[in-house]
Amino acid sequence: MIWTLGLITLLGMAVIVGARYRTKTSSNYASVAAAEMAAESAVNLAIATALAPTPEQTVSFPLRCRLPGGEHATIMVEEETGKIDLNAASPATLTRFFTALTGDQSRGTRIASRIIEFRKPKAQSTPGAGPAEVRFTTVMQLDQIDGMSPLLFRTALRHVTVRSGRPELDMEAASPATLRLLNVAPKQAAGKRGLPTGGSITIRADISASDGTRFIREALVSLEGGNGRPFVIREWRRGDIDSSGARQERAQGTGPACLRVRDTAAS
Repeated sequence: MIWTLGLITLLGMAVIVGARYRTKTSSNYASVAAAEMAAESAVNLAIATALAPTPEQTVSFPLRCRLPGGEHATIMVEEETGKIDLNAASPATLTRFFTALTGDQSRGTRIASRIIEFRKPKAQSTPGAGPAEVRFTTVMQLDQIDGMSPLLFRTALRHVTVRSGRPELDMEAASPATLRLLNVAPKQAAGKRGLPTGGSITIRADISASDGTRFIREALVSLEGGNGRPFVIREWRRGDIDSSGARQERAQGTGPACLRVRDTAAS
């Protein structure tokens, strides 16, 4: 009898614990979904700001603000011309970049050579047909390169593009992190750089909710999308947490309400 009661008690405790776990899991899923929607809203806010008249005079990025749901947003805008184009970058630039990322000259050279080989025109099997042009259509294809570890792939993503078409990146548009990897010193007295009015940009929205949920959404956006469209969103990506960015956000605060910033830019 005692064993039976003990077994029933254990089963009851298991049911209670399981129910609590399922409730917590459902709550976590809901928190992540809410943070994801907030991140996409922040991306749309940045697009609207970029399309507003003379946005560079009223809003500067990184932008730190509060969304209507109470989430804290850090929104960054990165110009694709300031990144290394996988289809157009010179072998020297690719080698220097991947050598810096890997800390190994021979490995960096091998990866650069494989990228050059990947983008070379390939011979077609059809008689009389010219070589087929094979190019990177997205930076996510970088993981197809032999020797590209998952960690190296994720680290390289913030610094590469397929949208600039430049053999050398625009040093004025490059991030300080990219310049450091290329061993280029940023200009000490560089003036404030406004938002571009054309070309492609990556918008990175880093969302922190009050319950501690964190979600980062990145969007590759082409301004002046053509066919009468003011812009085109070419890719959505989920970003990785940048610990240095988190420290900077805590140090500088969360800023004003995001919609107030948007109204200021539009006025």
